Amino acid sequence: MEPYFLKLAADYLAEPLSILFNLSIKTKEIPSVWKSAFVLPLLKGGDPSVLTNYRPISNLCVLSKIMESLVCDQLKEFLYSNDIVSKFQSGFRKKHSTNTATMKVINDIIMALDKKLYCASLFIDLSKAFDTVDHAVLKNRLLSLGLSEHAIAWFSNYLNNRTQCIKLEGLCSKFVAVHKGVPQGSVLGPLLFLLYINDLGQNVSDTNLHFYADDTVIYCYGSSLTQAIETLQKAFVAFQHSLIQLKLVLNADKTKLMLFSKSKKVPEPIPVVSTLEGNVIEIVHEYKYLGVWIDDSFTFKPHIERLVKKLRLKLCFFFRNKQCFSFAVKKRLVTATFLSVLDYGDILYMNASSSCLLMLDTMYHASLRFITNCRYLTHHCDLYLRVNWPSLAIRRQGHWYTFIYKAILGLLPPYICTLVTRTNSGSYSLRSNDQLLLSVPLVRTELGKKAFVHSAPFSWNLLQKDWKLTELLSLNVFKTKLKGLQTASIMCNCFV
Repeated sequence: MEPYFLKLAADYLAEPLSILFNLSIKTKEIPSVWKSAFVLPLLKGGDPSVLTNYRPISNLCVLSKIMESLVCDQLKEFLYSNDIVSKFQSGFRKKHSTNTATMKVINDIIMALDKKLYCASLFIDLSKAFDTVDHAVLKNRLLSLGLSEHAIAWFSNYLNNRTQCIKLEGLCSKFVAVHKGVPQGSVLGPLLFLLYINDLGQNVSDTNLHFYADDTVIYCYGSSLTQAIETLQKAFVAFQHSLIQLKLVLNADKTKLMLFSKSKKVPEPIPVVSTLEGNVIEIVHEYKYLGVWIDDSFTFKPHIERLVKKLRLKLCFFFRNKQCFSFAVKKRLVTATFLSVLDYGDILYMNASSSCLLMLDTMYHASLRFITNCRYLTHHCDLYLRVNWPSLAIRRQGHWYTFIYKAILGLLPPYICTLVTRTNSGSYSLRSNDQLLLSVPLVRTELGKKAFVHSAPFSWNLLQKDWKLTELLSLNVFKTKLKGLQTASIMCNCFV
């Protein structure tokens, strides 16, 4: 049944569905049809005859998802009220995002380099982590969390006797049993996976690690690169033993090592980082972490260059078909498929070089010319006025200030919020003491100024010179005030 029809009949179905859901909880059983999935193979790209080029999309019964969401809410309330989920886990959690996870890792490494330390980072890849979850181990995990036997029995029934089939072009294969993994396309699946790997980093000491679901990064510091790598190797060995206990498989080919140092030259020779089987982990100078390419100098040039290539392909499609769309449709098309890509992770490369950011400006202006049908020589300020959009720099700055303000309000994870602190007013009666200013920690290097712990309060205090806020506003009021500032910036003053 389609969700649309369920919404139409919600008033009539609410009572019988609540009876059905309560009966499932009471009897500790789930209808078998709710545990059958239809898998649609979606071509990611490349040769259609290669099976690995397909992404499986699993469709489950809508009613099962409704019930799962109710169970999921209760389970989350229990987990978060008892502070059970690891503080190093950012996946599928409220207030957390890929931006917060990446910002945390980058800030830690930059501050270590600013203190004249070396850093070795290991970006770990697991082979089909969600599909290899062992049900027996997962049940023991749930039992160790303090869930009742009744709840454990319900979850056991939820995991057992699941089936799936392949659906392609209206045809379905035979249903086959699924003995491992959390249900794909389910509501409870991501949360159950987080609980499955919740203790994964407990045996890893003298190091830093962060998770975003199964995306894991381990990074260590040292007074020398050799010391940092040796510490990382010990942590990696302990981490692999934890993987074995969970019956998860490390993908050594996609696991990469990145070295960060205050000098561009890496001393030779250096120790290697290897798996338990003896496979040496490859050293790379750039790595795609949570959708953003990080390089060992934090220039973000590799990320921006790849982003420009991706945007250029979209622009080619736009201009080939520009006669097919009206102004309003063009604007919505760019917003949905172009700006969403351009905005992703933009606060992470706020301090990239002007030459790199100029490449993105060029792509942005091209999208505005597509919307307005203006010629190449049309001034960019005229483009902003016609579309009523701010410059890309102002747009990025708005995302940056919103992120900082969320940290001030405590709407981000603690590992971000603790990086911004209010200044002490002191005993002197100064007018500036009434303003909401943040303390800016001292740093040694130009690279240190790019760390969030320094750049965020510095940027905020600059904004306060104009705004002079004396009390905290709600997030919506702040965004409205910020939008007004962006709208005012659309007016051209290039030739004033």
